[in-house]
Amino acid sequence: MFPNAAPAESARTPLPPAAPVSNWSVALYRKAEATVPLNSTDISQGSIPQQIYGSFYVQLQQQACSTSPSRSDVLLFRYQQQQQRNTADSYISPFTVSQLTDMKLSAETAPLSSTTTATRPPNLDQQTSSSDSSDNPPTLLLRAKAFLGVLVLNSSANSVTANTAGIIRPFLIFVTDEVFIGQLFDAYIFRISQVATISLRDNPEDEVFVSGIKKLFQGRCFYYATYIKTELDTNNNKPYFNKPYDITLCAQRMVQGHDSDIRFFWNRGLCLPLLKFNIDIRYWIPKVMCGGIETYRNPNEDIELWLISRLSCERAGTRFNVRGVNDDGAVANFVETEQVVFLPGQKNYSSFVIVRGSIPFFWHQPRFQVGAHRITISRSETLSFKSFFEHFKHLYRHYGRVLIVNLIDQRDDEKRVGDEYRNLFELLVKTYQSKQKKAKVSLNYLSEKDFVWFDYHEHARQMKGLTPEQIIDRMLIQNSQYSIRTELQQQSLFTYIDGNTKSLQQGVFRINCIDCLDRTNNVQLTLGMVICTMQIESLQRKVDVNNLVNHLRDMWINNGDHISRIYTGTGAIGQRSKAKDIQRNFGRAIQNSLRDDEKQQSIQTLIYSYAKDSYLHERSVAALLTPYVIADGIILSEMFRLRERFVKKEKIRISLGTWNINGDKNPALEDEYASILNAWILDGPENMSAKDGKINGDRIPTIGYVSADYTKTMPDILAIGFQEICDLTASNMVWQSSVNATRWVDNVEAHFKKSYPNDEYILLGNDQLVGVCLAIFIRRDLAPFVKNIMVDSVKTGMGGKIGNKGCVAIRLVLYNTSICFVCAHFTAGQSQVNERNSDYKSIMEKLSFQPPSRAVWHDHIFFLGDFNYRLTIPRQHVEQFVKNSAYGQLLEYDQLRKEHSEGRVFREFNEGPVQFPPTYKYDVGTDFYDTSEKARTPSYTDRILWRSILPNVQTKQLYYGRAEVKTSDHRPVSAMFDVEVEICDESKMHQEFINIYERFKPSNAQLMFHLKSETNLRKNQLIEEFDTYVRKKYGLDVTIVDRFFTTYHKHALLNMFFQNGEQARKVSEPKNDQLSNGLNFSKRLVNLNEEFALHQKLNLLFADANETMYPESIAYDLGTYQQPSRESLSTLQDVTVAGVGKANVFISFSFHSNI
Repeated sequence: MFPNAAPAESARTPLPPAAPVSNWSVALYRKAEATVPLNSTDISQGSIPQQIYGSFYVQLQQQACSTSPSRSDVLLFRYQQQQQRNTADSYISPFTVSQLTDMKLSAETAPLSSTTTATRPPNLDQQTSSSDSSDNPPTLLLRAKAFLGVLVLNSSANSVTANTAGIIRPFLIFVTDEVFIGQLFDAYIFRISQVATISLRDNPEDEVFVSGIKKLFQGRCFYYATYIKTELDTNNNKPYFNKPYDITLCAQRMVQGHDSDIRFFWNRGLCLPLLKFNIDIRYWIPKVMCGGIETYRNPNEDIELWLISRLSCERAGTRFNVRGVNDDGAVANFVETEQVVFLPGQKNYSSFVIVRGSIPFFWHQPRFQVGAHRITISRSETLSFKSFFEHFKHLYRHYGRVLIVNLIDQRDDEKRVGDEYRNLFELLVKTYQSKQKKAKVSLNYLSEKDFVWFDYHEHARQMKGLTPEQIIDRMLIQNSQYSIRTELQQQSLFTYIDGNTKSLQQGVFRINCIDCLDRTNNVQLTLGMVICTMQIESLQRKVDVNNLVNHLRDMWINNGDHISRIYTGTGAIGQRSKAKDIQRNFGRAIQNSLRDDEKQQSIQTLIYSYAKDSYLHERSVAALLTPYVIADGIILSEMFRLRERFVKKEKIRISLGTWNINGDKNPALEDEYASILNAWILDGPENMSAKDGKINGDRIPTIGYVSADYTKTMPDILAIGFQEICDLTASNMVWQSSVNATRWVDNVEAHFKKSYPNDEYILLGNDQLVGVCLAIFIRRDLAPFVKNIMVDSVKTGMGGKIGNKGCVAIRLVLYNTSICFVCAHFTAGQSQVNERNSDYKSIMEKLSFQPPSRAVWHDHIFFLGDFNYRLTIPRQHVEQFVKNSAYGQLLEYDQLRKEHSEGRVFREFNEGPVQFPPTYKYDVGTDFYDTSEKARTPSYTDRILWRSILPNVQTKQLYYGRAEVKTSDHRPVSAMFDVEVEICDESKMHQEFINIYERFKPSNAQLMFHLKSETNLRKNQLIEEFDTYVRKKYGLDVTIVDRFFTTYHKHALLNMFFQNGEQARKVSEPKNDQLSNGLNFSKRLVNLNEEFALHQKLNLLFADANETMYPESIAYDLGTYQQPSRESLSTLQDVTVAGVGKANVFISFSFHSNI
């Protein structure tokens, strides 16, 4: 979810009013042009071979007004082949955009004359130029209804190294066909039905990368609006609002003159690439909304009904890919539905807004199971509460009063989810009522009564024979047990009559079921029918109410289909025939199993297109706030370089342990968990002085390395990894046993609570892949600062087909630092070195988290497990080295050390000093290495390696050793680290963001060279001459992005783009100069209205928290987050991330219960 506002005291700066656009039509032309490839390293080379690329011209077909771009205005898109690999330290977009005016294009002729400029805000420095005549006239490719923007894909290939390169593929997206929906206020509303995508790389093969995007846009759920030109001579023709109608805003916000609601502005990511070149997107790109729009018009009574459902893009996705809440407080399937009763003849109208959204804590369901969809609650109340708070803080702040109507079952399958929802809301009430009492302020709006749990299915079973609307009206709306009628009166309606606001809506109903689809839509339908009569009364209009309500019912049913189709791929269930429901149930199963992943990926690509699926994107997600993620890549790169200015560092202690537990079959473990855990995980350095090697002693001895500056401190994060936690049998590979994993997690929790009552720990998450298990615990006081917890696993057995070998990984972001823990079990066998190397490579290539994140892209990675690398010398030699404690010499024969030193595995990873004997293979219960017939050579199979990618963020290993626990054929190994994490100061970070924009202006970084004398050189030769001039005079650190010629009054003008405006300003001095061949020229920087351009960028990245639906709702702000005490939590049990753990975590329910 994008934060409500930038972390600055003042509200964002409003933009100058834009003229309304009544026609978004454009024409697209392509012109084949020879380009000289850029070469940033060799300035002494000879002639460079030319390459042919298509330059693309997007031409407006109609002028909005006298001050807007004219019909002859053209956007020129030029692609340059990538010359370097984009990383977190360097990012260059491979295309440029120029705005040309007074340009004449046709399918038969070349461009004749043009004026180069970037946009038309006030005080622009406009530069006149003329386009070069060419033997290759432009070709008309298509005429489009609208231009939606530029989709920039960074398709980064996964790799075992961190800073992988990606091929940047930019696309132009156009609407080629549309469906007219109707006229609302002063706008025509259209639904997108067909789109075209054009690769700026001029490569038809790139189309495969946007096939999902095309399907998404053509899914009958995207809409945009155009302005209706009217004569304003009479009072009746005065505009409805003081700005053009914005499809992302409800009527109550339109009257207040608000800017676009970025929650519902789905193509804003497509606008950002144009903003780098200071294009005023308000005249080129319409705002696109996703959702559903239904309308009914009765011309005889001069009345219209409109139903507009706006789906939020903050946590968008498909049914089983996106559930619950995210760390920013955004919920899945959040839809704001506006019901409008409109009297077009009188220009009077009434509006009412109602919202739906997924249950706002962390939970998920498996994709498809026969007869059941089990629900897993994936975070405890402690870990969920901050996101829960952020969600409701936004609702209260934006809408005012909030009444929750929870429709899930109060029995069996869904009860625990509902209980957790109610517990969290009651915790919110208790925490913030207590806070307000201390401040001597009463929050009358925050009450436990605002949570209504209405068991929809139970009431439907009791009231057979009635329609859903009758059941809801009788048992919910008219029921005095609930406060629905009272709340309707308190929330009121927005009513606008005769140019004046008569009443404002002062709150909102928040309605949910499991999917927020079928049950939710039935309840909203019934409420909408009640509200419709209230709206007609408020408009003081006599009409046939029953007729209107009947049409409204059909509109709500269609609305349910729209929302359901986006989320599940089929229409809604429970509102039409049983046969239709069966058909749609089957369709949902197919959709969820086979097509949702592609659709989910397309949605993520559309929203995060600018730097998605790249190392830069992952670093942005961890190190910066969410809005910055889609900012210009060059700005993000600079922010990383300068992050010392807005971050502080804090040191945390991480303790890790790995143990191949050999099936966990030894009964002696039952009574010794406490001493084992202390020696293995917590007290390794202290127990190195223990002399009693018996397991029943108070202290189990340890052997290993301890740094000289080690001091005892309880860990902030504890990672415990097991291998062979259950027997690797065929049955366990299919139906893995979690009994042992559950017992270990329970005993760790019990040990903390009993032995360390003042150090509270919570289970962050655990997961299991057959015998591999990983559990992460964290100090409770760090819970509010943890986000983006994700789990993945990779099978490597039998070529990746089975899970007897493989890994489990859990990643998280603590403050602004990403940490990944990987627990693995590699292929066994003395000679299977290549197979083990292959296991490692497969794991690093396949591990992936959502949003797109590779394991190697994390700031810190800890890799632990039974890697099975062996010693390559005879056993008797090993035993002699062990007897002499010559571990350093012994490691010279270690397979892992050899493979690592030669760069085949664990590149960039480190391992601490190994000052302990080989950990494998022992006779169980003894200190003797394998005495069986196989007499295996002792080896260091159990290891812990780590990698930190930031040179200025330190990681120090404090301990690396093994515990003398003899219940397995392996000894457990552990390590302790002091790790630095970065904490961003949000205000300083935002100011640095602004400062970088200021320093890099002009953001288009365009310089024009005016040739003052004639030359016999060809243009490509001139380009090479100017390339050499720039690099020799200004250095190789100046990066040229693009250059091309235009002409003006028979004089040649060379347009040159640089990496940023700072470089362009450097090259602009001196104003007059000459080439080495004596050719004189002058230089001029294309200065633009940078203040306007910056505000336009910021307004797309950040919302204004003061622009709320109900103006007085600011008084409903919950304030700053406050962590609840442990005693206030309703439960003490902790919950798993991936479903391995306590049996009561799972809730199984039948197929129909998702309705």
